[in-house]
Amino acid sequence: MNYHQHIPAILLVCLLLAGSITSCRDAGIRDALVRAEALMESDPHAARAVLDSIDPPPTPPVREGRLSPLRGKGKGVLALYALLRTQADYKCRVRLTSDSLPLIATDYYGTRRKTQRAALAQHYLGCTYFDMHRDLDAIDALLRATTLFPDTTNKYFANSLFELGILYSTHHMQDSAWVAFSRYRQTEVCNSDSINIGYADYYMGTVALYHDNDELTDSLFRCVERNTKVSDYIRNTVYFQLAKLSYYKKHDIEGALAYLDKLGNYFGKKNGALLTLKADIFCEQQQPEKAFELYKEAIKNSSDIYIQCSSYDGLAGLAPLVNKGDSTRFFINQYKDLLDTIITQSKQKEIAEIKDMHIVELHDQQLKARHTRFMLWMGIVLVAVVAGAVVFLLQADRRRKKHNLQLQEELRQANVALLQAQNDEQPADMDALYRNKLAACQNLFRSTPSARLLLTAPDALTSAQRQALMDDLTRSFVDIMMDIKNAAHAVNDQERLYCILTSLQSPTTYIAALLNTSDSTLRTRKSRLKEKMPESLFELFFS
Repeated sequence: MNYHQHIPAILLVCLLLAGSITSCRDAGIRDALVRAEALMESDPHAARAVLDSIDPPPTPPVREGRLSPLRGKGKGVLALYALLRTQADYKCRVRLTSDSLPLIATDYYGTRRKTQRAALAQHYLGCTYFDMHRDLDAIDALLRATTLFPDTTNKYFANSLFELGILYSTHHMQDSAWVAFSRYRQTEVCNSDSINIGYADYYMGTVALYHDNDELTDSLFRCVERNTKVSDYIRNTVYFQLAKLSYYKKHDIEGALAYLDKLGNYFGKKNGALLTLKADIFCEQQQPEKAFELYKEAIKNSSDIYIQCSSYDGLAGLAPLVNKGDSTRFFINQYKDLLDTIITQSKQKEIAEIKDMHIVELHDQQLKARHTRFMLWMGIVLVAVVAGAVVFLLQADRRRKKHNLQLQEELRQANVALLQAQNDEQPADMDALYRNKLAACQNLFRSTPSARLLLTAPDALTSAQRQALMDDLTRSFVDIMMDIKNAAHAVNDQERLYCILTSLQSPTTYIAALLNTSDSTLRTRKSRLKEKMPESLFELFFS
């Protein structure tokens, strides 16, 4: 038995089998991605497990830039996996340390169309840069994300605004932070959840506090105080800030003590800021011994230079009242040294803030310059396209005019030849000269815009189109129509148009519809024209 003749069939079967296995595997990957995307909101851990089934995590040390099972599966599959993997890791509180995956997603989904995936890709690129402490890149990505969400009621749109506010606050850009938090506060996602409202009011209150807007700060913090859904940390932080506002700004000791009572021991009995506030209140209440001890406790239990400076200032003023006058000079010296340090640090902080603002301004200038370059190139392309279109139209118009002049010249030469033949004593082929003249008129008409209307059913022509057609016919064949009139005075305008349309080989039914008459009437006209016109002229049109 000869096995060689079966080799092609065997190879074909193997190729078909391999193709079916590959297609099944590709379909399985796509199904897994769809399943992971469906699970992402309800159970991100389950979604992450599905993604692990596609590209299982390697054994330590963890390698970056995985995706080996997805190579060659298409850019769309790769981009969707990269987006879902970044989203799942972030939701499962896995710190993001590389921007390779979100960049794959952002490169594929782009920034030209407002789509959910394009916006999410930019959002999670910003989250990645936030985890990597690349704050300016994070701001850039999150700002771009806010422009790509097709629906501003989307929770990720609101999350982008909130995270922008946090980043702006971190870099002392309080005006931008206020705008971001205010926009977040107005979103449906925020207003539908008391917890989110509490966060928004709290952070807006901290921005107002930074700007020394005591009235607004007090109003926002009281909104947080009335919110029963906020966390204990935020609630007690607000109690402490309201206590400080009550004492230092409103000079309301009872109100400050009331908030301190609500605060209780949440921050512990040895919190430096709390001890300093209580010491200041005891000084106001003429209890120097208690205040003196609290200042000493604050210095002992706090490394904050502002708290220590304030405490030494208080100790210097209380020392004579508690029989510690010999320590007054020491307290004053410590206070001065700390104050000098604070002044130095403040200057350095101002310089750092100026540098941060300068970096942000440079970053904004780079974005603006990039946008300007893009708009400039678009303008150049647009001008080039418009200029090209204008040149093309001018050339087309020039060619049309040149062609029309040539046709006019042909008609003129035909008229000259016919006139010479009429004046010449030697006989000439007049029929040929009339045919040449008619052909020149026909060519002249075919160069007009109305020539194409002869291909349109008369019933479909508008009144304006019908009139334009008649005008172009009259202008193009005016010389021939004059010849008919001179040779046969009894022929009227309708009959002359009938002759012209017949020379253009228009069907009888078309001519009848165009001239608003019937076929039988045209046949009658034809027989009458034969009687009215010279035989040679009649044959010119109806032969």
